[in-house]
Amino acid sequence: MIEGTLASMLEPLERFEDIRRRHVRLGPHLCDLAYANPYSGVQEAARAALRRALDAERTLDLQYTPFGGQAVARRVTADALRTGHGLPFTHDDVVLTPGAMAALHVALHTSAAPGAEVVVPTPCWLDHPLFARACGLTPVAVGMAPPRFDLPVDAIAAAVGERTRAVLLSHPANPTGRLYDDADLAALGAVLADAERRYGTTITLIADETHRDFCAPGAFRTPALHHDRTVIVYSFGKYHFLQGQRIGYAAVSPRHPGREAAAREMVRWTRVLGFATPTALMQRALPELLRLRHDLSWLDLWRKRYVEELTDAGYEVVPPDATLFVYVRTPRDAPDDYSFTERLAAAGVLVLPGPAFHHEGWFRLALTGSEPMLERALPILAGAAR
Repeated sequence: MIEGTLASMLEPLERFEDIRRRHVRLGPHLCDLAYANPYSGVQEAARAALRRALDAERTLDLQYTPFGGQAVARRVTADALRTGHGLPFTHDDVVLTPGAMAALHVALHTSAAPGAEVVVPTPCWLDHPLFARACGLTPVAVGMAPPRFDLPVDAIAAAVGERTRAVLLSHPANPTGRLYDDADLAALGAVLADAERRYGTTITLIADETHRDFCAPGAFRTPALHHDRTVIVYSFGKYHFLQGQRIGYAAVSPRHPGREAAAREMVRWTRVLGFATPTALMQRALPELLRLRHDLSWLDLWRKRYVEELTDAGYEVVPPDATLFVYVRTPRDAPDDYSFTERLAAAGVLVLPGPAFHHEGWFRLALTGSEPMLERALPILAGAAR
C-alpha cells in the first residue's frame, strides 16, 4: 500500500484526472492545454533519426546496454554538454536514464541519505516533492512570490539547515516559465556554499533543466556554473516531442568535489531502483538527435499572443521567459482552483490547476495543443475571466 503522506501528495493530480475523464466526451471539441503533449506530432527529422537507428543493423544493437548507458551515447551527450554549458564534461559524468523522472530519483538517492531534507522552491513541477518523499527524504517547500515568481534566494537561505542535503530547482521553471539570471543563480550558489561551511555538510543542487531548449538562443545559463556540487537532470523527449520514448540523463558537474564517486553511485542506483537504462534504440538515435535543431518560432508567437490576450481579458499572467507554459492567476471570484478548472473543462478547455504544482490560486496552460485548439481556447478563457 502507498503510505498516507505519499497518497495525499498524489491527490491533487488525481482530482484533476477525475475532471478530465468527465469531459473527454467532448472529443475533438476539447482544447487540451493541460499536459505538454504536442498535438502537432513528432517532426519528420526526429522520426527519420529513429528509422535510421533502427535500420542500422549491428551485433547486439537492440540488446541490453551497460548500466549508465552505451559509451557512444554518453560520449556524444557529454560533448553537447561541454559545448552548451562551457564545462569540461566527459562521458563518465553522464548517466543515461529512461527519462528525467528516473534521473530525478537517481540524483535524489545519490545526493542525500534517508531522513535528510530537500529544499524545493514552489510552485514546482508536480512530482518534485513526491519523488523526494518516495526516496525517504523530507521536502521543504519554499514559496515564490507573485507576480514574477523570482528565485527566492533569501527564503531558501532561511530554509536551509543542518539536515539539508539537496536543493531541487526547476530551471527554466515549470510551471511559471521563468528563467533565472546569473545574479540570482550566483546568489543561490553563495547561500549553499555558506551553509556547507556553517553546518559542515554537503548540499547538492539538483538542476532540473528539462525545458532549457525552450528559451531564446544564448539566454540559458546553467546553475552548475555557480555551485560546484551540482547534478543536472535533462529529458531529450521534451525538445524532440518524443516524451513517450523515455530517454534522459543525470549528469555530475565536472566541478563536483566528489565527481567520480557521485557518477559511480548514480550508475549503481539505476540498477538498485530497477530503472536501468533507456531503450537501446533511443541510445543509438542520440548522436543524430543531438545534431537536430527545430524551428520554435511558433512557440514564441503563441506565447506572446496568450500573454497579451489573457492580460487584456483581465487575467494576471506571469511573463514567461521560456518553457512551453503560461502560468495564470485564477479569477479571484472563483470558489477555488478546481471549481474554475471544472468550469473551463465544461466549456471545452483543459488546464492544470495550481494545487498540482503545490500552489494555490493559479493554473497552468501548455501551448502544445493544435493550432485550432489554441485558437478556440482563447475566447473561452476570456469569457471565463469575465
